[in-house]
Amino acid sequence: MRQLLTFILLFQSIAFAKEVEVDTFLIRKEAEVKELLTDLRNAEEDVKKEMINTSLIAELQEVLAYPGAMEYEFSSWTTMSTITSPDAAFRIFNWNIEDQELNHSHYCYLITPRWGDRPNRVYEFKEDQFTLPPHPTNVLTPNNWYGALYYKIIPVEQGNKTYYTVLGYSGKNRSTNQKLIDVFYFKGKSLRLGHPLFQASKDAKQLVRRVFFEYSEKAVVSLNVNEKLGGIVFDHLVPEQKNLEGMYDFYIPDMTYDSYVWDGEIWRYKEDVIAYNDPNESIKQWHPSDSGDSSEFVSEDNEWINPVDPDSPVNSGGNPIAPIEDVRDKKTQKKDEKSKKNRKTFRLFKRKSKNRSAIKND
Repeated sequence: MRQLLTFILLFQSIAFAKEVEVDTFLIRKEAEVKELLTDLRNAEEDVKKEMINTSLIAELQEVLAYPGAMEYEFSSWTTMSTITSPDAAFRIFNWNIEDQELNHSHYCYLITPRWGDRPNRVYEFKEDQFTLPPHPTNVLTPNNWYGALYYKIIPVEQGNKTYYTVLGYSGKNRSTNQKLIDVFYFKGKSLRLGHPLFQASKDAKQLVRRVFFEYSEKAVVSLNVNEKLGGIVFDHLVPEQKNLEGMYDFYIPDMTYDSYVWDGEIWRYKEDVIAYNDPNESIKQWHPSDSGDSSEFVSEDNEWINPVDPDSPVNSGGNPIAPIEDVRDKKTQKKDEKSKKNRKTFRLFKRKSKNRSAIKND
């Protein structure tokens, strides 16, 4: 009996010592990585950033393989995204670097836990800025990746398989930013990116593997989950002028919202999910024309809903975008109104009968 008690106490002591060792290791490594992240964000020269980032990757790879990395908070890594899937199947560690030309490079590691004390399985994402098209449509792997910062994971079930819908952001370059919706899934031990779950437009039979929203660097665009509406809500994007279609440097929100709603099989496209017309309030909004000659501010009955207001139908968690109101002085307004009397006004934002599309950004 005494021997059994001694064995139990010894076993508990070993287990406790091991737990202390794990905590000590992660605490120490968290501090080391935090210091590198701070140096990286303070660096100004691209060469110095690259050197620091190389050291950061080496440290991080050692930490992420450690079993406790799935649960440890790493709360001091404030300039690195560390999100875990709701079912705790994997965790993402994600950061970016902006160079002196305002181009962004992205880095991402995904880890999955293994039984017992075995090291985590680590997937390294490698950004391909040269051979991949701007908006790839095929199935990808971590070895050929478009580059993004992921901020939301939404598991969905199709049959007996789980697909992880992810929302991401990329600073892209000095002219455009980009948000996206993609799908992560596992095929055995392999990680795949992209699966045909998204309707291209309302009532479309075509399904696409991922959705890109590329837009002007000067615009702020929302893309997030909205519990009240039961789906992924996003700004509908249009070119500032109709003849700029396809030139994403000039794409901005038109202050309407579309969404994707999971119906059990696919993410179904829903148009114009927010109805906010108010006859008691009149505002002036910018309406571009085909050529730009007759682009104008038009007075409309409308009410802006702040997308970050917790009580509004859309709460993106980001910066709000108000309608582009007419802030010109009175003399300029009168002069413009007089010059418009003899020319036709084109209304790009007038509701069209054809379906909108998240793919074509019509």
